[in-house]
Formats: sequence, C-alpha cells, structure tokens
Amino acid sequence: MKIFSNIFLILLLAVVLNGCEKDDLCTTDQAVTPRLVIEFRDVLNPLDFKAVDQIQVQEIGSTEPAPLDSNNSTILTDVETISIPLRTDSNRTSYDFILTEDGAINSDNIDFNYIIEEEYVSRACGFRVIYNNLVAVLTSETRGTQWINSTVIVENEITNDTQDIHVQILH
Repeated sequence: MKIFSNIFLILLLAVVLNGCEKDDLCTTDQAVTPRLVIEFRDVLNPLDFKAVDQIQVQEIGSTEPAPLDSNNSTILTDVETISIPLRTDSNRTSYDFILTEDGAINSDNIDFNYIIEEEYVSRACGFRVIYNNLVAVLTSETRGTQWINSTVIVENEITNDTQDIHVQILH
C-alpha cells in the first residue's frame, strides 16, 4: 500500500511541475529590486579599503534604521561594505550615515538622486525597479566634524546588488 501512495505522490508532483510554465515560477534572484552597494575606502589611499568601526544608516524622516545587509542587520561593526535600499516611489533617497568610533557618534548626510525604471520580470514576479543615472550629494557640515570626505560613483546604473559596487565613501 505504501508503494502505491509513493507512486501516486510522484505522479501528482510530475503533473503539477509539468503544468508550470517559466512565467509561473518566480525565484528570489529574479524579483528583487537591487540595493545600493557602498564600499568604504581610505581617503589618503583610495585603493585601500578602510572599515568603519560601527555604522548605522537612517533615512531622513524615518524613525527606523535601514537594513545594511541581506540579514537585515541595522548596525554593523568593522565592515568595509554595506547595501542599503533606495526608495522605489521617489527619485531621491536621503540618508544619515551614523558612525560610532571610540564612543563618539558622528552623523553625515548623503542624498542619492536617480531615475526610476520599472522592469518587467515575468507574470509570477511582476515588476522590479532599477535605478539609472545615480548621483550622490554629500551635505557639508556647518558645525561639528565631518567623517565622510567624499563620495565616488563607481556604477551609476543599479541593476543588481550581487556583483557591482555602486558608490565608494572615502573617509
């Protein structure tokens, strides 16, 4: 009796999978709107990575910190790279980059401007957003110490977040 139930399950699975078309399935790598990947570099030698002691990023106007990696961590320690989401309903996202170093907290603001493009993925996935013509504008501090010296756009089209670095922050 057990053999018949196993054969029945295998046949049922074969019928279900045979009935699916490519557009009926959506894998996680297809439907994901990419995040902005940021790399931290040494201002004195931009070819060298320079990890930040402790970083937190918060969108202006939000009460919650932004996720900085694929695990949705909101505070990272001793990192050289982070990935943050950009707004999909606006051509601008403004973030405070909050550095904690030797117990001191320092916050600098960067505005990211871009053009939104919706890209059709499939019937199952629907659309995802990609970002074109990325520009990063660092706000100068009128008081206090600025920890970010400059930003460099490495890739101004954000179509994925697995292969490309989009922005370098020199500090």
